[in-house]
Amino acid sequence: MRTRHAWLARPGAFMLCLVCCVGVAIVLIEALRQESGGRQAQRATVSASVADRAQVPFPRAIRESSGATLVIPRKPQRIVSQTLGTDEILLAICDPQRIVALSVLVDDPQFSNVTDLAQHVTGRTNAGAEQILHFHPDMIFVASYSKAELVELLHTAHAPVFRFVHFDRLEDIKMNIRTMGYIIGEDDKAEVLVQHMEQDMARMRSSIPPDTPSVRVMLYGQGGYTGGANTTFDDMVQAVGATNVAAVHGVTGFRTISSEQLIQWNPDVIITSAHRDALDAARHQLLRDPAVAVTAAGKHRRIIVIPNHIFLTVTHRITQGIAQLARELYDPKS
Repeated sequence: MRTRHAWLARPGAFMLCLVCCVGVAIVLIEALRQESGGRQAQRATVSASVADRAQVPFPRAIRESSGATLVIPRKPQRIVSQTLGTDEILLAICDPQRIVALSVLVDDPQFSNVTDLAQHVTGRTNAGAEQILHFHPDMIFVASYSKAELVELLHTAHAPVFRFVHFDRLEDIKMNIRTMGYIIGEDDKAEVLVQHMEQDMARMRSSIPPDTPSVRVMLYGQGGYTGGANTTFDDMVQAVGATNVAAVHGVTGFRTISSEQLIQWNPDVIITSAHRDALDAARHQLLRDPAVAVTAAGKHRRIIVIPNHIFLTVTHRITQGIAQLARELYDPKS
């Protein structure tokens, strides 16, 4: 009885079918291998040597934290930066003529380190998707703290968006610099910036007197705000050879503590931040705090106030804050 598969009995039909199936399988496997290999390559791209990164031609591709792959068809020439952090890195490694807009915070001297450099770029963004798209950008930099609806609208418009998400450690800052350099095709300049950052850190460490005992320090601000492990503050403290009291007591990230905890933990030095024109006021305010007054830091009036623009930054400019911390901890004349 003939069946609907009887044609397989014809001479050569079965082998033809088998060859076709094997061919399709090979094509599918190769496609999956290339996709998997491509993803692995993009994960390794930014951590590769600068010579290797610079040799990657456009179009380039890189994976976002969401898992999506961003393809950069050519070296971006109309870049929009929507955050102050990306403003500062971008202005350090990119020709201003390739930047069409920066964030509005770039002009605020209380937070920005690049108010002068920013004058070379006329455009500003106020977090509105329509305004950003009006610049006809070929690359947009946002961050995890950018408004979710903004990022969604940009994606819906099929705009080229890359979102930076890690800012908690000094190593995150270095990786963000290298990532931006890779995306905009300025790998060499990005690596030079990272090297300058590391050289600044090395000079700062060499300025610390040898065999100096570790100083017990603590971040403390209005409302009992402090910083523990896995923060840029903790990395700053470790960089100068001090001990972060909050981290020792199990604090992770940034959170508030009670006055009783501050008194019990009794730091030798209290660190806080303030606007450039309010450093003395912030110091005196803390010294008037009854809880601060009974700590070793309060009794010896050891309060270090670092300007917000070099303390809160998530860029290479943080080395300036670390340098100030080292000076005031170890230099008796500071």
